[in-house]
Amino acid sequence: MPETTQTETPVFTREYRNAVDAQWRVTVPSAWRFADRAEFYIRRRTDHLEVFPRSELDRFLAWANALPGRDRVDALEEWGNTTEQVKIDSAGRLTLPLKWAKEVGIDVKQNAVLLGAIVNFKIWNETQYDTVAAERRVRGKTLLEKYDG
Repeated sequence: MPETTQTETPVFTREYRNAVDAQWRVTVPSAWRFADRAEFYIRRRTDHLEVFPRSELDRFLAWANALPGRDRVDALEEWGNTTEQVKIDSAGRLTLPLKWAKEVGIDVKQNAVLLGAIVNFKIWNETQYDTVAAERRVRGKTLLEKYDG
């Protein structure tokens, strides 16, 4: 029987803690790998890195293309300046942009927290994440209670 390859974008769920190796790579959970050497984008945020698949880039482009002239150019430039394309290697790892990882407190030989956010996932310095996680969970739980009705 031929082996099938999953091609749909996964849903990024749960929290994982994985070490960053000496080459600034972090292992992506197998459930989040949707294609061999999948294409991802890493975006630098204030206190973490955000990783997203092509589908989220396409969603951003649709939004940006609806902006008027200079706003579109500025949005595209800022997104481009704070985003880097990466691929999962054959061992299931992403290489983090060194400068950006350091800016958000991620370092080699330390754990990073990979937090699923359905359409993307975040990579946090473990200590910083633990400091803000409880407050973020309370807010998230309150919002989901509104959804659950």
